Amino acid sequence: MKMKMLTLLLFLLVSASVLSALPSDGGGLPLHVDARVIDAKTGERLPFASVYISGQNSTISNAEGEFVIDADSADVLRISYVGYKTVRLRAVDIGQEVLLSSEGEMLGEVVVLGTDLVVQNALKRMKKDNKRYRKTRGNYFYRQVGYTDRQCHSFLESFFTARSASQVSEMSLVTGRYLSVASMRTISPANFFTFAQVPVFSSQKNIPSTEQLVPLHRGYARDYLTEMSLVGDDERRVYVISFVPRDSNAWAIEGRLYVDAETFQLLKYEGRSTKEWVSHKVGNRAVVRPIDYSFVVNYQLDNGFAEVNSVHFRTSYTADGHKFETTGVMFNVADRYFTSRGTLRFNDNLMALIDRKGLDRGFWEQNEIVKRTPVEEEAVEIFEYDNLFGVF
Repeated sequence: MKMKMLTLLLFLLVSASVLSALPSDGGGLPLHVDARVIDAKTGERLPFASVYISGQNSTISNAEGEFVIDADSADVLRISYVGYKTVRLRAVDIGQEVLLSSEGEMLGEVVVLGTDLVVQNALKRMKKDNKRYRKTRGNYFYRQVGYTDRQCHSFLESFFTARSASQVSEMSLVTGRYLSVASMRTISPANFFTFAQVPVFSSQKNIPSTEQLVPLHRGYARDYLTEMSLVGDDERRVYVISFVPRDSNAWAIEGRLYVDAETFQLLKYEGRSTKEWVSHKVGNRAVVRPIDYSFVVNYQLDNGFAEVNSVHFRTSYTADGHKFETTGVMFNVADRYFTSRGTLRFNDNLMALIDRKGLDRGFWEQNEIVKRTPVEEEAVEIFEYDNLFGVF
């Protein structure tokens, strides 16, 4: 009798387990996808790749090529990277790695079309779209991390609303949290968010020496040396145009533009700024230092124009025998969060504005958005363990 009861109990437990694992009427099982995006040929990790399920559920890979996203097992993830073949995989089929393949360069058509025609068409399209969509705003997640001699001393996360056509501008703070360990060996992370506002074009033909020289302007051939190639993936052909300033002493952006060969819309913009400077404060003394500044901007064309999808920047400089670095990542989260009012100015203290908003700890527990790198994760664990996050 006891044996029959045990058998029946075991049967009921197994049945309950099986029933609980069955899909609901709406689809499959909830999954927490945790993977990395990798170049299928070289094995290199691909940072800031787009991972898309829907307008309400998307992310990007971090600087290490890693991403996390909550999905239904029946969901199909679209994983894309400019110049690589887009991959579409069911969430349930994704393992630890997602391999993307690139295609070789196709140079024949470049000779026929010519660099100048591509640049002028790209400039024309950007000016047209920027005029039409100049008031369009997007919601952005932002993470900023500061290091001194590779040791993390500040961590900041926030949400902004901002104009999103061609570059992030007129940013307005929604909410945020931060930690900053201040000392003589650290720098204030107050307004590094301005480095996420990367300019790409100008309506002027002759850009004054007091303004930063950018690739897309009517007089680009006078100011830049250029090279162009054509690459392809399974969705589009892409012109890749390299820009190098003719004047090595100019305050200018040097980099590459990735342009859709059919629509002439921007897909990606990457490079570095030359002759960039920053004011480094030591106590009450401010010293101007040269700074290395590099960036990657990815665009999305879902709304018919080149809208900023993500921005990543890195700054570094040396002062008083120490190396100071700041990294930032910004990602368009569509309409998932509230809007806000007011515009941030260049010299605004972002931490002071966050203080005024107050801290909602529950909100941040539910919103990682972009997976943290191992260094960022370690820093956050320490800060959270010591209960250092707050309003200061």
